[in-house]
Amino acid sequence: MTTEEQTKLAALAVSAALLAAVLAPVRQHFRENLRDGFPLSCYPMFNAERQKHGFVTHLVGYEADGTRRILHYSYLGTGGLNQVRRQLRRLALAGRGGELALEVADAVASRSRKADAAVVRVDVVTGRYDYAQFFSGNRTPKSEVVHGSAEVLRDPQARALRAGLVEMDRSK
Repeated sequence: MTTEEQTKLAALAVSAALLAAVLAPVRQHFRENLRDGFPLSCYPMFNAERQKHGFVTHLVGYEADGTRRILHYSYLGTGGLNQVRRQLRRLALAGRGGELALEVADAVASRSRKADAAVVRVDVVTGRYDYAQFFSGNRTPKSEVVHGSAEVLRDPQARALRAGLVEMDRSK
């Protein structure tokens, strides 16, 4: 066998191997149970059946007139959205929603965010959302569980009293 024939045979073998690697995931689609096998994947994240509803634990602020607004996650933490959201969910499910609501209410009162200046109450909630409606603009939850609620006290002395840091003057 000449060098030229050897080169052609090697190129043919490499081409056949690459073609087999590219086409190998196709066989997954003929199985009853798809199985992801990195690096040759059937990409189940894109072709799997999605649920119609999802649950999200988040912060809700209410204005005096009842207007509801979603509060920014940074009231609870400096990490990224998903990191703070996971911590919020874990703590709320552990029964610490009231503590979290107090912490956020105090943060809302002490920060000067114009968007939240009218917020008078904070709730920690887990909402059940319909994905199709949510992404088409209807952000109203299908159902909601309130884990904790706290009034926003703008007066620093009132916040300190609530926290138990200042004793009340009972002589008055």
